[in-house]
Amino acid sequence: MISESAIGIPRIPDRGHESEIARRHRLSWIRELTGSELSSLDRFQLNPTRLVGNVENLIGSVEIPVGLAGPLLFEGEYAHGWIAAPFATTEGALVASATRGARAVSESGGVHTRVLGQRMVRSPRFDLDNVVAAQLFGRWVQDHHAELAEQIATVSQHARLVGLRPLQVGRSVDMLFEYETGDASGQNMTTACTWHACQWIDAQLRDHPEISIRSYCIEGNAGGDKKIAQRSLANGRGMRVTAECRVDGDTLRRVFKVDQADMVRAFNIGVQGSALSGALSPNINVANAIAAIFAATGQDIACVHESGSGLLGIEADGDGIYASLLLPALAIGTVGGGTQLPQQSDYLEMMGCGGTGTARRLAEVIAGYALALDLSTLSAVIGGQFATAHERLGRNRPVNWFTDPDLTPEFFDTVLTARERPVETVKVIGNSTAASVISELTQRVSMQKLVGVLPVDVHFLDDPNPLEVMVKAKPLDGEVVLAAHRLVSLAGGPLSEAWARAGDAGGFLGTHMRELELYRNPGPLARIMPHCYGIYEAPEREAFLLVLERLGDNVILKDSADTPERWTAAHIHTALRGIADIHGHWYGRVDELLELPWLGPPTEAPRLAGMAELWRGLFSHHRAEYPELMRGPWLDRTLERIDTIGDWWQQLEAMPRTLVHNDFNSRNIALRRSPDGGADTLVAYDWELASIHLPQRDLVELLAYVLTPDVDAETVEAHLEFHRRAVADAAGVEIDPVVWRHGYRLALADFTIRRLSLYLLVHTVHGLRYIERVTATVRRLDDIEAELASRSTGQEFHA
Repeated sequence: MISESAIGIPRIPDRGHESEIARRHRLSWIRELTGSELSSLDRFQLNPTRLVGNVENLIGSVEIPVGLAGPLLFEGEYAHGWIAAPFATTEGALVASATRGARAVSESGGVHTRVLGQRMVRSPRFDLDNVVAAQLFGRWVQDHHAELAEQIATVSQHARLVGLRPLQVGRSVDMLFEYETGDASGQNMTTACTWHACQWIDAQLRDHPEISIRSYCIEGNAGGDKKIAQRSLANGRGMRVTAECRVDGDTLRRVFKVDQADMVRAFNIGVQGSALSGALSPNINVANAIAAIFAATGQDIACVHESGSGLLGIEADGDGIYASLLLPALAIGTVGGGTQLPQQSDYLEMMGCGGTGTARRLAEVIAGYALALDLSTLSAVIGGQFATAHERLGRNRPVNWFTDPDLTPEFFDTVLTARERPVETVKVIGNSTAASVISELTQRVSMQKLVGVLPVDVHFLDDPNPLEVMVKAKPLDGEVVLAAHRLVSLAGGPLSEAWARAGDAGGFLGTHMRELELYRNPGPLARIMPHCYGIYEAPEREAFLLVLERLGDNVILKDSADTPERWTAAHIHTALRGIADIHGHWYGRVDELLELPWLGPPTEAPRLAGMAELWRGLFSHHRAEYPELMRGPWLDRTLERIDTIGDWWQQLEAMPRTLVHNDFNSRNIALRRSPDGGADTLVAYDWELASIHLPQRDLVELLAYVLTPDVDAETVEAHLEFHRRAVADAAGVEIDPVVWRHGYRLALADFTIRRLSLYLLVHTVHGLRYIERVTATVRRLDDIEAELASRSTGQEFHA
């Protein structure tokens, strides 16, 4: 029930309570009030009890990507040496631009920085009887500076009163209290100090014969708090910090792609533009750097408004330029407020700005990066790189997306070149559906365009029988990588960082082109692939489409991942016989496969060894999520194999490899019925992950899906032997059964670590009904190998 106040206004529950229980109460309340699912808010990693004083009515948090800019070489009073800065942003090109600026400045000798002073201002308003009393009041307060400083010291040991300035208008006085606040931004601190001072002043003047205070309030808005104010520019508010650098002509040309004349002209244009707009402080985009570092380090983000007031200067210097930047009102701190939150504290520590004694260092770091960013952006604007960088690095660019309405008769006339009759009408049957785990993930990234598979009936002129096709629209490989990274991010920061360091850990690069190329030149694959009627490729529209036969009543066991009991031994052997023809054709011919540029190079042992941190992180995550699955000797063996993956992968590389489907399971294959009553044959689709591997890699994945967790060793042995003989026959070679079995074990270890782990991660956010059973089957397959190894050698099975 939605709680209500006595007058019927909805009331947020558990107000004043900050705990996980209270947060969930509020989450349920807002879901009921709005009818929104709000599923992303379920995940919350902060400790609510540590947020008291930072937020009220806690409901969740917002995760902002943080990029590492720099490093930048500092020659400051407080900031020395190489310092990298965290930029929290969703604006593509910002971190790259700041890094480019840092490189140019550093190569030219670095940035020199100095803190010129610190002021935090509060401006209480006092109303008196007349202008004479107001004037006397202003003088009286200034005369009692020492006593007020003593009173303020009783409230805070960090705030020091350094100035008192009366601003009189008629019978009212705004009294500017100016403080130094140490390492704190000081806004809350100075509010408390000023309130105490106001109370002391009121008490002292209560019986004064000439000065009678009619009323007062803590803030009269004359201090410039969270506003761009001329007084703040002139007198300072927060840290007043400056930075300067010189960039020589060679660096301008090499890094910024401009020359001295370009930069000076761009600066003069900016100054004139600022004057025309009425801007108080001419700079390029100082606020971008300040907002990014503020968000990462727990500063008061509302203060970006005043803190972003920067005065940029550029002039010719030799064959290069001299540049300076003044930040007159940088409201920052390294203690208190949001700086105490875990991640914000870590980012501050990363810059050497954690805790007391570091606020001036942070001010210099921010000033240095703001100057570096301004120079980089200015050069990009004048050099024509500004728009192209944003397009390349994340800014939206206009794309004429390929969508469902583009499936017109004219489209099919163009694609179906083998058809003699013109297309008359097109009927889309149902909605676009995901054909694979990859498509399911990327549909959430590429929602503006057609992604997945779409059943379509194509009607030709004077032909009553439509052509039943499936239009398969491929997501870009970059979209797949982005979707995978978003998925990994849900599992937590360390795992996300490990994924980023691992590069293309999922083998997704090139996936949007790989299947198209296989259908263009299928070779022996044509016997087991669905018939392809046409291919449409329009990179400018990000459209990579296949028009394939629609598999209907002519196949069995399609999409049977949830029903392994339907797969008999004969069915399994039919599938293995079909894929063995492909394995045999390319068996041991890796050099020829490497000549296919769209296939990409095979994974190598050193690269996998470098990914061990990622695989360990994944299985640590799975152990917490699925304790019933992640248990026993199987998990111990898997973790040991992760630690030694670089060693046993060399054994795998030394064995004959081939072209593998690499996604060979009952989601992506079916058996085709013979029209004349003959034997069934394999039909395999979704070839976007095709790769170079042991032929046993496809065998392992098929068995994991079509067998059940109670499978016996004899059944597994029969399937292994059948596949070995089929590959040997197709390749025309002898394959040693012992070597084959060892390759199967290596492939089983690889599938467990590099593919099953990713499927389980998908399962945590997008339930895969079959994956827990598949995991249990994999565990059983591994246990069988361990038992066999133990009986034959007396030792535990290792990859």
